[in-house]
Amino acid sequence: MGEVEEQVPESGAVFTFGKSKFAENIPSKFWFKNDTPLYISCGDEHTAVVTDNGKLYMFGSNNWGQLGLGVKNTVNKPTCVKALKPEKVKIAACGRNHTLVFTEQGNVYAAGGNSEGQLGLGDTEERSTFHLISFFTNQHKIKQLAAGSYTSAALTEDGQLFMWGDNSEGQIGLADESNLCSPCQVDVGRPVSWVSCGYYHSALVTSDGELYTFGEPEYGKLGLSPEQLENSRVPQLVP
Repeated sequence: MGEVEEQVPESGAVFTFGKSKFAENIPSKFWFKNDTPLYISCGDEHTAVVTDNGKLYMFGSNNWGQLGLGVKNTVNKPTCVKALKPEKVKIAACGRNHTLVFTEQGNVYAAGGNSEGQLGLGDTEERSTFHLISFFTNQHKIKQLAAGSYTSAALTEDGQLFMWGDNSEGQIGLADESNLCSPCQVDVGRPVSWVSCGYYHSALVTSDGELYTFGEPEYGKLGLSPEQLENSRVPQLVP
């Protein structure tokens, strides 16, 4: 071949595959020099990778500024978000067209589409750079972030769950609210240990191992009994 292809490291390489407008529709791989990936999140058409050194790399579609790089052009190669380097990113979550991150300093940031208030910034204006969600202070030690189609969730280490964004199907569990532009606590009467956001439905697990679901009820995705489906806009225990 003329020159030997660089050896893939035994650990720390990222492999990607699947339908893509931005690559050759074949499996791909990459790795970071003197750094290793710790955390990966995939949105509709964009991806975030957090590394051991606390760097955030983004790539993919960027029509709403969801890569947080200050521009809106498509990015084909993992690109470091330099603005967040001083804070060291710990967690990232990608929604359909927005991104959430949590840093070692205890700050939560959001970028991208915001038509339903999914950035949690009190308005519906999209952002092409990461903006601080001022709702979260040092007292909120974030354990997990999750993002759905146009929804967002943050879970604290002491079991408090906050959700915001689109609630058209009840997917943030706040009954009759249509959408929320700022985080609001979702309380099921006990600490929450895990949260997951689907496209238009959500699920949470409590500290004692119970599963609650809420949001779009079609196709049995909530796992609830027929009687429970009438209240699908609030979290209900999956029997």
